[in-house]
Amino acid sequence: MRLIAGIDTAMPDIKKRWSYHAAHIQHDLLWQDDFEQIASLGFDLLRWGTPWSMVEPKPGCYRWDLVDPKVELAMKLGLEIFYPIAHFNLPSWLAGRGESHAIFSAQLPERLAEFTHRLLDRYHFRLVIPVVEVQMEAFQRGMIGNWRPHIRNRHTYERMRQNLIAAFHASAKVAHEHGATVVCSEPAPEIETVLDLSSSVDIAGIDLYPNMHKQKSIAGWLRDWHQVTGLPLCISEFGTPESFNPVRGRHKHGFVDAGTDRNRVEEARLLRSALDECRREEIPIPIGGWYPATGNIGWGDALTSDRSAFDCDRAGLVDLARQPDGSLKRVLCSSLVQEVLGLRDVFAPKAAALAAAANSVLTLDLPLQPELSDLPAVPEAIPTA
Repeated sequence: MRLIAGIDTAMPDIKKRWSYHAAHIQHDLLWQDDFEQIASLGFDLLRWGTPWSMVEPKPGCYRWDLVDPKVELAMKLGLEIFYPIAHFNLPSWLAGRGESHAIFSAQLPERLAEFTHRLLDRYHFRLVIPVVEVQMEAFQRGMIGNWRPHIRNRHTYERMRQNLIAAFHASAKVAHEHGATVVCSEPAPEIETVLDLSSSVDIAGIDLYPNMHKQKSIAGWLRDWHQVTGLPLCISEFGTPESFNPVRGRHKHGFVDAGTDRNRVEEARLLRSALDECRREEIPIPIGGWYPATGNIGWGDALTSDRSAFDCDRAGLVDLARQPDGSLKRVLCSSLVQEVLGLRDVFAPKAAALAAAANSVLTLDLPLQPELSDLPAVPEAIPTA
């Protein structure tokens, strides 16, 4: 099983402002350190992207200078980028006349397909997620109104969901034309959405958080997803906050020191036990790990609160500790990292069978991204500031 780590940069628009998560965790300043740390820990697959709304701030105007140096460093470090093409960050210019928000835009599928082509033509990413958490984005915008356009209506929610599904399919079609493997990334209970996407999906990506998704065991969720979809699985997101005790199944509120990872270690062990069951049942899981790598800030508040003084959620492989000067010190959860690295060996006895099962959708012996010298230069006509 290839080990995936992830850094969230997601950028939903809330109360007329973009909530650029990379800035809240200071990844926009410390991205080199974050990349180097993940590579040094032994991960070779990094789920990371720059928000679409930043890369294409105007129709046809591409800020590749925001992406180029990150891809270059990832290649040098031996990290393959697993790219989320759209993650809660639809460009506002998508909304046309009579459309109150980009999520309603009739041109969303076409424009995401074009962006996918431009992105993969330049970087040749082999693993992509066209739209991250289709259901969750529609839910936050159209069912509970946390994000713009702040609507609370089931009919509107379904309209949003259907347009995002159409955009997913359009992007996936282009990704396949570029030879990429398409993965979805949907919350564990949202198997209906996965089935709506499945004709375009090569690997079903499950976002599984045992502290929230308590209806089934870890193995139960993985078993059901494989049985229903008939696809290999990617554990695209998995983790729990340190405040959750997985043995007792309860949360303990209060401050947790950065680097304290006892409960997370126990959850990683439960994941390993579940993966052992999946191996015995010959459920193919070519990709998995822990999410996020660098900790998040404010996800529990749906990114709607002022987070300038918040501390880390204590759910990642690396905690963030707010310093007196406002900076965020990276504190490694070393015991958790060792447990997660051990997940790589779970499927070793069945490596040949797994490789055969996943071979049609995931070729692992291709080169990573192209040499950056092979990439076209950023057009001079596009502003760089």
